Amino acid sequence: MATSNAATTYLEHEILQFLFKNNTESFASPGDSIYVGLATAVSDPEAGSLTEATFTNYARVQVPASGWTVPAVSTDTQTATNAANVEFAASGGTSNTITHAFIVDAASSGNILFIGALDASKTIASGDIFRINAGNLTIELK
Repeated sequence: MATSNAATTYLEHEILQFLFKNNTESFASPGDSIYVGLATAVSDPEAGSLTEATFTNYARVQVPASGWTVPAVSTDTQTATNAANVEFAASGGTSNTITHAFIVDAASSGNILFIGALDASKTIASGDIFRINAGNLTIELK
């Protein structure tokens, strides 16, 4: 579905501040405040610059800490994968062509942490439900 291996500049900075400066700044442990959103375009992935979906009834979906699988440490790539389906409300009329999924730390606004292109764009029409099946959204750090 979507794999992202590029953290945004915001996230990279916050991780370095946390690790090397013992400074959490505004980087609190997100825990249950992780949301998945959908985008129709991305102009600068590192800056987290995107056009968020606007189909009727669209809202970011909260995925609690228990909704992610993080395997044991690997020698190559570290991953986090959605443990259950991430399902967005059915479109109430407006259509969008979804090109990317993203991870953010708030239900609205917030800081975009990761952005990944879908394997194939998907047009959402009236009545359509966009679903990311369990195990199909993977965040990779290499």
